[in-house]
Amino acid sequence: MRWLVALLGWVVLGVSAAVTLDRFLPYVGRWPVMAAAFATYTLIGFALALLLLLPLAGRRGWARPWYFAGATVALLGIGLQGWLVAPLYVGSRAGTATDLTVMSANLEVGGGDADTVVRTATDRHVGVLVLQEVTPSELTALDASGLAQLLPNRVGTAQPGVRGTMVFSTYPLTEQGTLPLANGGLAVQVAAPQPFSLLAVHTATPTDDVRRWAADLRTVRDHAQESLAAHRPLLVVGDFNATTDHALFRRVLATGLSDATAQANSGWQPTWPTKYRRSWYRPLIAIDHVLTSRRYSARSTSTVSVPDTDHLALVVTLQRRQ
Repeated sequence: MRWLVALLGWVVLGVSAAVTLDRFLPYVGRWPVMAAAFATYTLIGFALALLLLLPLAGRRGWARPWYFAGATVALLGIGLQGWLVAPLYVGSRAGTATDLTVMSANLEVGGGDADTVVRTATDRHVGVLVLQEVTPSELTALDASGLAQLLPNRVGTAQPGVRGTMVFSTYPLTEQGTLPLANGGLAVQVAAPQPFSLLAVHTATPTDDVRRWAADLRTVRDHAQESLAAHRPLLVVGDFNATTDHALFRRVLATGLSDATAQANSGWQPTWPTKYRRSWYRPLIAIDHVLTSRRYSARSTSTVSVPDTDHLALVVTLQRRQ
């Protein structure tokens, strides 16, 4: 029985260590990218490995030093992952005033429930709404639910399939161009009381085309750098198909952007998938994001269930910094 416990401990430790290492490597391969998306879960793996190997390290025998070494690696892994996750829970937060509320939702090829989207935007006093995978029929349903009256300004075009990325707002919008992303993207100027730039993004899915996914994230990074270099307040919003465990996504953040969920200390908020083949399937990873430049600070973030789509909507309240 002891050998079985030891084998399980070493396997769990090895997998956890490999996935953690994968987080730091800029590999552009389908399986490494998919594994990196789940790197946060290695915190559980390291904890399990420690529970399995530490008791064995207390037994006499030739393998005792090896069990002790394995337990030490597991403990270090717990510390590392804890340090990486800590910003989601601990840190400085913005004040109590809300200057802007932003919402992002992927409607899964126009399947998302329009009433829920509009009701959420109404109840949360959303000023800027970024939607992905808006089809012509979905746009008709959204307007029938009152979106045109609630957020009368819009840019982008509804399209069949997954390329329909659109922005809706209470403020006048100026489309400054499209982003050459696989699933659609927009560069927008928002004429709020304090005007700002907005990148609405929907990158390729790495499971379908990992190289295009990597190219899309580089495109987002380059456009973000361009906007920040012009000293314009910037929000980057949408479905990145990437988590903070992906090195290429962290390079986007390295331009001077912050993830709103970490800014607001909102904790772990996975947004995908909300459905698969069984009703009990729950979100596992956070691939929908609102990124802010230094002119904005996130007060709060929350997710909202939208029927008939595989993403949770993300709602963020922001405070403008002086």
